[in-house]
Amino acid sequence: MKYEITRDYIEVGNSRPGEKLDEVKFIVSHDTGNPGSTAYANRNYFANTQPSASSHTFIDDQYILEIIPLDEKAYHVRSNVPEDNRRFGANANNAAIGVELAFGGSINFSEAYDRYVWYHAYLLDRFNLEAGTDIVAHSTLDPSRRTDPQNALHRNGVSWDQFINDVKQMYDAEFSAEETGESDVLGESVELPLSIGDEGPFVREIQQDLIRAGFSLPRYGADGTFGEETEGAVMQFQRAHGLTVDGLVGPITLEKLNEVLDEGQTTENFSLPSGILRQGDEGEAVKQLQRALKQVNFDPQGIDGIYGPNTEDAVRRFQSMHRDLENDGIYGPETRRFLRMELDDLA
Repeated sequence: MKYEITRDYIEVGNSRPGEKLDEVKFIVSHDTGNPGSTAYANRNYFANTQPSASSHTFIDDQYILEIIPLDEKAYHVRSNVPEDNRRFGANANNAAIGVELAFGGSINFSEAYDRYVWYHAYLLDRFNLEAGTDIVAHSTLDPSRRTDPQNALHRNGVSWDQFINDVKQMYDAEFSAEETGESDVLGESVELPLSIGDEGPFVREIQQDLIRAGFSLPRYGADGTFGEETEGAVMQFQRAHGLTVDGLVGPITLEKLNEVLDEGQTTENFSLPSGILRQGDEGEAVKQLQRALKQVNFDPQGIDGIYGPNTEDAVRRFQSMHRDLENDGIYGPETRRFLRMELDDLA
């Protein structure tokens, strides 16, 4: 294998309950949240302090360190959050492997990230999982309290979408039947600062974070393009938090944005129209629907208040992602309910 896995298990106690894990259904990606703290430093903390929390594996630029056996439970997600059950039909602590990325300080991010990507691919192979559906960010499961692992990834110019793509590439290179050689798949990182003209998944995630922090993008939403609207929202954020107001997203602005989200500050609550909307309808209710669709990346090709073929197609594409929805292109109570859940995921 490309990397050695070090297994140095902590003793059974509060951090390692010693209970058997159910069938592994998914992987939860974390970061340690403590810049400069190495894999072994985290192991020592959980071994000596024994809080009622833990994770299976900690990864830095030197080690892929498993501290709890992968057939045992670890307490790495709050048990009372509902999203893990909604997505996977199981509580994360009962059916998921928790993987932590150590970052910051003297830790070489490129080395740590490559190990982090490889280990996720290794888990996909070991437990017969899929990258696109079976890897979930801690921030997705517990959005009111957590921003990891994007907290660490964003500081180094890597988006969540890029991370998932890197895992897929690593899996193909290291674990598929066709390929066995090594592959360095460190993602297409983004050079900071971000400014007008930049595009891509990392820009989209920054836009989503700005919206979550209460700085709306009503015209274009999180479209992945750093335009004047995004620059204006960045400047408003900088002004509100005492930063240099230049409209650029550099390390200081990113750090403050992560800090604001970590503190659980509220987000813009996208309003959704009630009733039924279909092709031919016009007005503010249609605009609300179009903005919401754009926010969850089902672009209706314009916020014009006209429920035309493009808006109907966006609704159909959204409905097709949810097997409980009829794919009819009509916005009604059930489509509204699922769209509300998707928007809440971004909050």
